[in-house]
Amino acid sequence: MPSNPNIKIEDLYSKIYSSMNEGVAIHRIIFNDNNIPVNYEVIDLNPAFEEILGINKKDILRKNSSDLYGTTEPPYLEIYSKVSQTGIPTHFETYFEAMDKYFSINVFSPSKGIFVTIFEDITERKKNEETLIENQRTLETLISNLPGVAYKCRNDPQWTMEFVSDGCFQLTGHQAEDLIMNKKISYNDLIHPDDRQMVWETIQTSLKENKPFKIIYRIITSELENRYVWEQGRGIFSSDGNLMVLEGFITDITDRITNEEEIKKSEAYYKTIFENTGTATIIIENNTIISLANSEFEKLSGYSKEELEGKKKWTDLIFEKDKENVMDYISSKRSKKSTPKNYEIRLINKHSLIRDVYVTVTLLPYTQKRLISLLDITDKKESRKALKESQKKYRDLAELLPQPIFETNLDGNITFTNRIGLKIFGYTQEDLDTELNMLHFLDPKDHLRAMKNTQRSLREELSVEGYTALKKDGTTFPIFVYSNAIKQGGKVVGSRGVIVDLTDIKNIENNLKASLNEKEILLREVHHRVKNNMQIISSLLNLQTEYVDDEEAVNVLKESQNRVRSMAIIHEKLYQSKDLTHINFVDYIQSLVLNLFYSYDIDNTQIKPILKIENISLNIETAVPCGLIISELISNSLKYAFPNRMNGEIIVSLKSEKNTYQLLISDDGIGLPEDTNFNNIKTLGLLLVNSLTEQIDGDIMINRNHGTEYKINFKEQIYKERI
Repeated sequence: MPSNPNIKIEDLYSKIYSSMNEGVAIHRIIFNDNNIPVNYEVIDLNPAFEEILGINKKDILRKNSSDLYGTTEPPYLEIYSKVSQTGIPTHFETYFEAMDKYFSINVFSPSKGIFVTIFEDITERKKNEETLIENQRTLETLISNLPGVAYKCRNDPQWTMEFVSDGCFQLTGHQAEDLIMNKKISYNDLIHPDDRQMVWETIQTSLKENKPFKIIYRIITSELENRYVWEQGRGIFSSDGNLMVLEGFITDITDRITNEEEIKKSEAYYKTIFENTGTATIIIENNTIISLANSEFEKLSGYSKEELEGKKKWTDLIFEKDKENVMDYISSKRSKKSTPKNYEIRLINKHSLIRDVYVTVTLLPYTQKRLISLLDITDKKESRKALKESQKKYRDLAELLPQPIFETNLDGNITFTNRIGLKIFGYTQEDLDTELNMLHFLDPKDHLRAMKNTQRSLREELSVEGYTALKKDGTTFPIFVYSNAIKQGGKVVGSRGVIVDLTDIKNIENNLKASLNEKEILLREVHHRVKNNMQIISSLLNLQTEYVDDEEAVNVLKESQNRVRSMAIIHEKLYQSKDLTHINFVDYIQSLVLNLFYSYDIDNTQIKPILKIENISLNIETAVPCGLIISELISNSLKYAFPNRMNGEIIVSLKSEKNTYQLLISDDGIGLPEDTNFNNIKTLGLLLVNSLTEQIDGDIMINRNHGTEYKINFKEQIYKERI
């Protein structure tokens, strides 16, 4: 309650309302016939609201919000309506573009349909925030782009970092977060062990005097690389004089330190180069006096340095007939006229000997002095003369060769070919003089391949390619082109090569192919006839069984017939094969097993053959004995392993192991008798298996645990060519 009982509460609120710094407006929601809010009108404003929005209360009372805010649509209607309906106050911030101002708006509803808005101008605060954000962004950008590391750390032996800028990784190879609070490594660990004490003492001395410190020392990066760094910083003290942290900046000065060391070496370095360049070199003054000469110039001129330096003009050593030209060059350089940098002259040495030299003249920067290098080319000139003679011999020799010789530039244009080359392709010297390209010598269908091969030959030592050549009259013939790159001064400038006419070779090759084809046909016919003859023998043996009553004799004839058939199948496979030296054993064993089952009248659903054959090919020397072994062992299984036609399986397996093969034949029948000694077998079939195994350098093992299993390891025999 107010202390003055004569003051009414309403008057007190009215005074507060009128004196508020915040703008206050009271509105009423306007509903349509469907009780939907469509607008709101102003009921009252306080003076601060008038001032903030620059309006007059009398002009706006009882008018719609569009008149208040100058809009066609009532702004914030949804917010105000929701506050009026629910009675829940709300707050939001907004920007009035027309006024370029930000406002903080609080809205509450004292009664339904009525809401009060309190406006506070926060433009200055917003702009300060934006300025602060921009300044922070600028500072972060600046720090992130500094050529080093900004830091804040504690004054402890580990230099515990509280802040490290992003440049940390580039400088040290460690991420900034790894150093913060010594998470993975401390900064002291990065300082070179030999420099740690010096760094500590220097910084502590500066802190005692409350002065900034500057220090150069070494750090060791994550890659164990030594780097020199320059650090500048100072201690940050509280108002009562207590040290809080160190702040500073560290940057890499390895290059600067290195450069300083290099600068110290440079004088001796360049003096060493000048002295040992291998070329006679002098430095002359503006008046052509020699101020410096190296030992090579001493050798070339015959004078000592004491006789040359500061005493002789270099023009005194020039041959008289060349001196005028050199003086013209010197005067043109002084007048900045165009003058050659390199030229040839003759030099007279102390012993009056004339030497041809190649001169290179360079003005030393920021001086009037000139550096002159002189290369003795006396021997080179003699070599040029010898080279011309050698080139003539090369061309004369090229003209004597029976094959076309050519040289081209990088575009494939022929720069030289001998007479036989022009003759073979039907061209003349006039054609060559008017730009003849290598592609003119080739069938168009080979052009693309030839261009690709040419590019490859320019990179490789030697290229050999076959093409169809094209004469000027359109005639074609086969050729080989042998070519390699032509290099001058280490740079590829073209290619050279030899063209070989393959016409006669191709004819011989075709004749050989025809002859080989005839022999192959003959060989196939031989295999065919051998197969037919063996089939005849097999048929005769079959007929013979009809005239023999003795069962044992019939079995002998059938076994012989099976052996003949196993060899006949081999010749049949060779006859059908593209390779007459090898037989595909997968097909062969399938055919062999099928014949054996047919011969013994075995139902393959009763005794099931299981074949596990790798894709292996064997020559005839190995295939014949191997086939006979398979025939004998499967025959034994079919005859004896399954008495009374009992059911069972016969497994045939063939696989390769490095340089050997493993043949496995097994059945799940009754097995061999207990008293069977395989090393003392007297039956023809097993004796034959033993003999054939030795023939293919094999060994045989028998397992009688479950039925009978024969395991034979053997090698492929050397093929003996028969043609």
